[in-house]
Amino acid sequence: MKKFWMVLLALSFITLVACSSNEDKDTNTSNESADEKTEEVEKEESTDTEGEENSESSKKPEYDEAKATTNIMKKEADGLLSTIEMKHADDVLLEQNQVTEGEYSTLGVKDKKEAQEKIKEFGDEEKYKDQEGVEYSVEFNDDTFIETFKVDYTVADLSVVSSLPDSGTESQFVSYELSVDNFKKQGYYLEGEESTEVFLLEQEGYIYEVSVLQDGNNKILKQTTYNEQSYESLGLADKKAAEEQFKDIAKNYEELNKLDGVNFDMKFEDDKFTVEGVMDYEKVKDLDKVLQLMGIEQVDESAKEEARNYTEIAMALLGNGLEHVETKK
Repeated sequence: MKKFWMVLLALSFITLVACSSNEDKDTNTSNESADEKTEEVEKEESTDTEGEENSESSKKPEYDEAKATTNIMKKEADGLLSTIEMKHADDVLLEQNQVTEGEYSTLGVKDKKEAQEKIKEFGDEEKYKDQEGVEYSVEFNDDTFIETFKVDYTVADLSVVSSLPDSGTESQFVSYELSVDNFKKQGYYLEGEESTEVFLLEQEGYIYEVSVLQDGNNKILKQTTYNEQSYESLGLADKKAAEEQFKDIAKNYEELNKLDGVNFDMKFEDDKFTVEGVMDYEKVKDLDKVLQLMGIEQVDESAKEEARNYTEIAMALLGNGLEHVETKK
């Protein structure tokens, strides 16, 4: 994780406290999971997308192919670009063309040789070899790899291209809508569609919800957070102890609230505290100052771009254990 990760957590300073206290075990597990996802990178369970949440259907599809249209989903982060073209008629996904180009570091390897070994471990090239309606290939360059995965769902064996445990010959089609939802759970966005993507982490005594308004071109327009945590979960005796523990954070919020486009409301209740935060980037006039108050020592153009990069923020949220739970249009 890079500078954007600091920005993300700074939107709710208490999350840092929670993760560094009695949540360590859960956070470490989340980060390990995130590393595994990074190592598997834009393979992104591209064959699994149709599998989650029963995106395959046993009902025979009815659609007008003449009305078919193509939508594009993307994931754009430092050293990585993944594009998925999805041709569909109504809710029936007809074709999918996914191309991912990334630096070897995104696979968790150093060079071409290690990347070839890592890709071989995935086993996809052998799995899809000679499969009707499926094309899979990986090109290894000096510093990057390019993975291509094409599926024609009208002829492909769905039991092969999907990892759904119960999928079989009865499956008749792949749902476009559910496929989109599942790709969003991996950090993708639908190109050209402005929407608010909601992420949530809920545990005993702890709630962290982040809503991200993005413009359909990987740019964040507005970000809101809600953080709630019981004193008991932090090992604090009462409200007074919490106020003392977080007095510096409360002061930091006060400084942020003096800036345009930023507002944080921290409240100490009898058995818990809550923090509601808003970062309206379209109204922020001094982003450099905002990022400095959030703990980024060196604010440059890269830091400011990462702060508003939807993919970066989405992957950071997912890597820290939050789940994508809803899209609001």
